[in-house]
Amino acid sequence: MLTVLIVDDNAGFRTQAARLCAAEGFSTVVAGSLSELANVLSTAAPDLALVDIEFPQIPGHRLGSLIRSRQHIPIVLISALSEDHVRRLFEASDADGWICKPLTRDKLIGAVTRFVTGKRGDTAAPARTTTSPSASHSVLLIEDEPVIASRIESVLAGTCAVTTVADGGAAIEHLLRESYDCILLDLMLPYLSGFDVLRHVVLRKPELLKATVIMTAATDESLQFIDSKAVAGVLRKPFEVGSLPQLVEKVAKR
Repeated sequence: MLTVLIVDDNAGFRTQAARLCAAEGFSTVVAGSLSELANVLSTAAPDLALVDIEFPQIPGHRLGSLIRSRQHIPIVLISALSEDHVRRLFEASDADGWICKPLTRDKLIGAVTRFVTGKRGDTAAPARTTTSPSASHSVLLIEDEPVIASRIESVLAGTCAVTTVADGGAAIEHLLRESYDCILLDLMLPYLSGFDVLRHVVLRKPELLKATVIMTAATDESLQFIDSKAVAGVLRKPFEVGSLPQLVEKVAKR
């Protein structure tokens, strides 16, 4: 089981973060002071550390060397400060990522997806497939907005066999069962997010990362957890849908 270390002097936040982790099947260890942190690092083996920037005694963005002297683990800074302020402190630290409070499920899954791997159950959902006699590539479209999905299907209809699903659970089911030349993945999905889908790809079919194109309107805070060099591309919404046939052709040739 994946273990998350939560370093924050706010007991309420530690409880809320631990509950969020538990809901995702992760175990937690917590520290509210330097002495507790030292004890945890000597007795536990966490896979990821969430560290409050405004930690007393030593600011969180300066704790990296202390933590890594005991455990070599990814460190993600968390803070209620403004996004610009957090980014500047992150750039002056040796942390791997940063999150603005509140800590949400997608932010947690994003950090886990980018820096560590874990396990979770799968959920299936109905899908629809559009194809044509001249279809040369198979595409899995993962998009919950009907209007956007319909536009993409229409643009790709002449050259691709498109299977469309609207949630992460269905996407995972199809990825594990079928083969696709290109995957068009929206990050903000109901129930299981695009980060969940990426985590399952990393765990079970890592070769599909280079066939995956991220489509998202997410902020930079979320996009930092996407390794742009590992995937086929990142499209920031709104994007020109008419360019997708050429992009799919390029990805399929890889």
